[in-house]
Amino acid sequence: MFLVHSRRRSAARFLVPAVAAALTAGLAAAAASPAVAAPSPDTAVAAPAGQQNWKVPRLAVMPLGDSITWGAGSSSGNGYRIALRDKLASHAGSLQFVGSLRTNGADHEGHSGWQIADLSETIERRLPESGPNVVLLNIGTNDMDLNNDVDGAPARLGHLMDQITQAAPDMTLLVSSLVPSQSPQVQSRVEKFNAEVPRLVSERRNKGLKVGYVDMSAVTPGDLKDRLHPNDSGYAKMANAFYEGLARAAGSGWIRERVGIKPPREAPLGDYAVDINADGKADYLAVEDNGAVRAWINNGGDGHGGWTARGVIATGTGAPGSKVRFADIDGDGKADYLVLEDNGSVHAWTNNSDTTKDDWTDRGIIATGTGAPGYKVRFADVDGDGKADYLVVGDNGSVHAWINNGGDGQGSWADRGVIATGTGAPAHKIRFADINGDRKADYLVVEDNGTVHAWVNKGGDGQGSWADQGQIVSRTPEPGSGVRFSDIDGDGKADHLVIHDNGAVDALVNRGGDGHGGWADYGRIATGAAPGYKVRI
Repeated sequence: MFLVHSRRRSAARFLVPAVAAALTAGLAAAAASPAVAAPSPDTAVAAPAGQQNWKVPRLAVMPLGDSITWGAGSSSGNGYRIALRDKLASHAGSLQFVGSLRTNGADHEGHSGWQIADLSETIERRLPESGPNVVLLNIGTNDMDLNNDVDGAPARLGHLMDQITQAAPDMTLLVSSLVPSQSPQVQSRVEKFNAEVPRLVSERRNKGLKVGYVDMSAVTPGDLKDRLHPNDSGYAKMANAFYEGLARAAGSGWIRERVGIKPPREAPLGDYAVDINADGKADYLAVEDNGAVRAWINNGGDGHGGWTARGVIATGTGAPGSKVRFADIDGDGKADYLVLEDNGSVHAWTNNSDTTKDDWTDRGIIATGTGAPGYKVRFADVDGDGKADYLVVGDNGSVHAWINNGGDGQGSWADRGVIATGTGAPAHKIRFADINGDRKADYLVVEDNGTVHAWVNKGGDGQGSWADQGQIVSRTPEPGSGVRFSDIDGDGKADHLVIHDNGAVDALVNRGGDGHGGWADYGRIATGAAPGYKVRI
């Protein structure tokens, strides 16, 4: 049965969302040898006077973190950002702060309440969207405050650092220690976490990456507005620290005017039943950066009947492609076009297309959100009525469901509560698909090596339980991140697909799964028409 691993705040109902310390001495040594290990935090010193007149052609700075990055506790709501921007103004030919959020005219990625794993879920999309050449990372305070697997937090931070450097190897990443807490219990965790940060930085520096450490120990408990957040004097010290870090990075020749940033490897999770013509077979869609959609109708796939090019079936709505999802919300068998916002609200255009024309009806906002961020939202039909329901997947794989009775203003949503307490697998490994043909989405865990463990939906926790079907896929030519499930042969059972970086698709057709009838290897069913992260199927 499902094991309880709950640690995150839960959504209750649909509602309207309402540093004179600096880089360590090791960074200064990086000009001579970028592989020098970062020393302990207490060796950090200010940049020498000769480095205070530095200048670079362009700075595109992404402040990345939680509510401290956002500026909670500061009198202006700007935190360290505006003070840092003022300090940098004379040091860059072009200066901008970048991110998906804007507070008082300064863009950033400071998300209140977020933990390390939250940033990991979104960073690969945020980086290419914003295009920074410097990232200032301060994250982990909420992990410490919530006592969330403190021993594992450094590993989570290291994973986040790797995500950033893998996406942009030439980017300058400055990682700071955490500011103190007024809570003795939290402070003990902060000290334990902070002791590991220089090591994490050093490991990546030794690989030649432009990763630097910024010591925030100048911020004291007397510089706090409350238990966790700095006051204005604390934020001024953070601005100093990040400024000195940037000065050292510039003095070491790290900051490039333009940095190549790789697009996300995979499409955003959240699509369900991508069948645009209601023939029961999943079609191949390419979603452009502006939200426009090109379609190829599934006649069986390469070597099995081919594909019919349908051309552009949607010109977009003004929302970027990264926010577009597909799911049948009105139960007519055709996938509808959804825009899922960062706050979890959903704007829908229902698919009224036929063989002669493409036609979409604006249904407006069908879900105002639950308080959970958009990246936690998935769509899947968990009750078998043909309409995709609204699911919020927790970091531990738990699932809270709202049953689709038409959506806001169209019949409402029924809060079913937590229908799965989770298996211990993190959210990014969870997929929803009907693998046994009973019309209800089942719960799948896709491991990093591509194996798949399934729990068949008998109604969900408190509604009929889940049946552990064990491992249903033991082989795959690709790591799990490229795995999707969709019905490509129209038999009602979701098939196992691997989407490659070039958009090519390999398929194992579902005959019941390992130990339950096996899989038919269809090989490559699509050679690819767009980069993999743009493909929905």
